[in-house]
Amino acid sequence: MNFSLISKVLSHIWVLHLLCCILALLSCIPLLWPETSAPFSLPIPVAHVGSLILGAILCSLLGMIISCVHFLLKLSNLKAIWQICSWGALWGASALVFVQMSIEANIPSPYQDKQTEPIQQSDTLHQPNEKLTGPASLIIPVDPEPYSDELLVNAPNLLKLEKEHEEILADFLNQSPRWAFADKSDTFYTRPGHVILAPPATGGIPGSVHAAFRTIAEGEPMPAGFRAVQPGAPFPESEDGKDDIPDIALELSGKHYLLLAWRGTKHRQTAHKAINAAIATIDDQLQRLAEEPTRQTIDLLCTGHLKHRGSAPELRLCEPSNQYGIYQAEVYANPGRAGTLLLVIRQQGNEGKMLRLFSFPARYSSNPEEIFRHDIPGAIEPWMRDATISETATLFHPRAPYFAIACGQSHHYFGVSVELQFSPSGSNGAVTETLLRRHYKVQAYDNSPEN
Repeated sequence: MNFSLISKVLSHIWVLHLLCCILALLSCIPLLWPETSAPFSLPIPVAHVGSLILGAILCSLLGMIISCVHFLLKLSNLKAIWQICSWGALWGASALVFVQMSIEANIPSPYQDKQTEPIQQSDTLHQPNEKLTGPASLIIPVDPEPYSDELLVNAPNLLKLEKEHEEILADFLNQSPRWAFADKSDTFYTRPGHVILAPPATGGIPGSVHAAFRTIAEGEPMPAGFRAVQPGAPFPESEDGKDDIPDIALELSGKHYLLLAWRGTKHRQTAHKAINAAIATIDDQLQRLAEEPTRQTIDLLCTGHLKHRGSAPELRLCEPSNQYGIYQAEVYANPGRAGTLLLVIRQQGNEGKMLRLFSFPARYSSNPEEIFRHDIPGAIEPWMRDATISETATLFHPRAPYFAIACGQSHHYFGVSVELQFSPSGSNGAVTETLLRRHYKVQAYDNSPEN
């Protein structure tokens, strides 16, 4: 009779599991909501919560083992399996309830996020691949999906500027940090400093559109390998026996041409859509100039939006696609007072050898909730450019929106630390405050003649 009673109790051992699960969940309430008195919370000291949860789990586990062994000895294998399944189901459901409780409690992580620290002491290196947002950025994202792959899109703003305001367009292209410094050779797409319009990478990197403006007077030869095509015309066909995507010189009905070179997959539909997206994006960016063809509009387009919402200093360092060893940077900061910002790039190891030093006037305001964009090296005043003298300072035009960190063999990476410092006016550099420190893995610029 007693043996039958024991079997009956053990067959309902799931009740013990349920009570233990409820006890464990109730014990979590003081941890998840330490300052909130829940209606069903227990008067449990926080210091003993872990012991109660562990005790509930062990008690339930012991009950499951005893019941399972009992039914195995009675050769009731199905009942023994049921004991294991019921225990697992109840504790699994409790775990899901605990996860939901944790989400509702919104407990902050006990680990500090180093990516948000203004000062980083770790030597973690990573590729500087974040795209920039200012008008000097050489990378422009495009979306090819809405565009046709049969005819070239129209460029109404470019055509209007070329026909009616050719001098304004020429002034803009000569002043724009994005367009003014592209290499003038026919193979500009193999040189640093030109604009790249990058579609989303799906299934790997399908390719990108390399772009540059050229002035070609009547009678002058077309750049080697480029086919002159008007907006709205069909895409040019490849030469016989070749499956390459022809390079396009988009005619603007005047002296200016927009050179477009697709480099990537030879899938024609993908390339044609990307080229159309590139033309449309460039044309849209010049809509304001076409509507207001003035010097003031040129200045606005070349400056871009300087104020942004935020409070913490930020550095964005970018190596443009397929332009190895050259870098662009944007600094976002608001020191709140007049002074000078310094961007110091040092080599890790080698006693912190200084590789580049950029100093530039700080943009600032009394509003702590806004920060200002500073383009490097574009933010540097002409009379201050001697501060950038180094072995790489004279490689590119002094107004070019990109720079090299070191010369050498490309694809050989080394670590650098980058510090953003602030020196208030009147201190003559004797007082500096480090606003931000980052660490990157970068590569040298190969300055050999063939590159």
